[in-house]
Amino acid sequence: MRAAIYLRQSEDRLDDRRAIARQLADCEALAERAGCTVVGTYVDNDKSASSGKPRPEWDRMLESLGRNEFGVLICWHTDRLYRRLRDLVDLVELAETRSLRILAVNAGDIDLTSPAGRMLAGMLGSAARYEVEQKSVRQRAANRQRAERGISIWTRRPFGFDRDGHDVRIVPAEAKEIRDAAKKVLAGHTLASITRDLNGRGVRTTLGHPWTVTALRRVLTNPRVAGRIVYNGEAYGDAPWKPIVQPAEFDRLTAMLRDPKRRLTNDTRLKHWLSGALICEADESRMYATIAWTRTGTKYHVYQCKKCKRTRKLADVDALVEGVILGRIESEDVASLLGVKPDVMELQAEVDELRSRRDGLAALLADGLLSPDAVREQAQKLGHRIDVLERSISRALGDSPVADLADAPDVRAAWSELGAKQRRAVAETLVEIRILAAGKGTRFDPGTVRIEWKA
Repeated sequence: MRAAIYLRQSEDRLDDRRAIARQLADCEALAERAGCTVVGTYVDNDKSASSGKPRPEWDRMLESLGRNEFGVLICWHTDRLYRRLRDLVDLVELAETRSLRILAVNAGDIDLTSPAGRMLAGMLGSAARYEVEQKSVRQRAANRQRAERGISIWTRRPFGFDRDGHDVRIVPAEAKEIRDAAKKVLAGHTLASITRDLNGRGVRTTLGHPWTVTALRRVLTNPRVAGRIVYNGEAYGDAPWKPIVQPAEFDRLTAMLRDPKRRLTNDTRLKHWLSGALICEADESRMYATIAWTRTGTKYHVYQCKKCKRTRKLADVDALVEGVILGRIESEDVASLLGVKPDVMELQAEVDELRSRRDGLAALLADGLLSPDAVREQAQKLGHRIDVLERSISRALGDSPVADLADAPDVRAAWSELGAKQRRAVAETLVEIRILAAGKGTRFDPGTVRIEWKA
């Protein structure tokens, strides 16, 4: 029997470089025991089976299966193959006409041509998906607990703040710039004039970049500067550090900066953020915003293909794409979201692990396993290492509009303040959007908008 081997290692960390080699050895041994001849090996390293990221070797393997190049698929475990229903459906559709068997080192034999085999595959896929979702739930719960204890969470060092071991400390020189900028806004100065002043004096962001109006607005409207802890848009009370801007002054400041009358932008040419970003599947042409009319003479906006004249209602497409993008930004860490190189992913994974270890010190103290001095010493060591790693991550992420948005305490509120150009920059960083042919009827079908993640 001709067989193919599919391998995947989702997190290629420094201490686990040989994970793929170990999977391959186990799969080759299984092939030999089953009397199979391996005709192809497909390896996707550092690609998640559940995030929707491209898996080129997975696609190549399906193409080979479609050409009947093998009849047995060998993997280390079924969760190395699929965690999404779409992946399982692709396999089943091919298996029904090609008698595909799946041999898994740690999950047994699955015959996708039989109802029982398909049921088992579905159960294993559902269990794997459950674990992925539970991990995400646990991570969000941990972040929320840290916020409730007054521990600020950030990916990149925010202007005006730094860490001293476990504690957050205020950077005096930067805090003075924040206070001065806040007073100028309350006195009637524009953000543009304050930005020019900061850049003229050589003041830079924590990444070393010149200031922009958007960056300054984000700093001045972040509850952190008023001594408040906010996580995912929800307030968790007063922070353990002193406010840079007094709470009453901050409330007046944010009210002014979020006043729609002040929201004059330079987006004179780009009024609709997805105009020109959508691709018509029929002819690969771009789609642009334009005006259409109902039979009764009511005006509304649509995206229209320049060549074939295909249209989609602008409001429906905008709402769908916005919801998908913000949902992913809220659910994933910045490094994973931007598809950055593996070493940055390793740094983020180490930060998460160190934070968990630091959070566990209190339990060790309560159980009498560590003395207060030992806990304090360990917390300082872990905090120092976390600071070093976070600075490395910040340098690697660079000046990304997605990273800026993901660092906001309330992602959706920060999104609502972005102009069309900034929203377009986020979309173009993350996704490619294709408009497919629609069926009969006038009701909007989300399935005709295909959103493909770039990372």
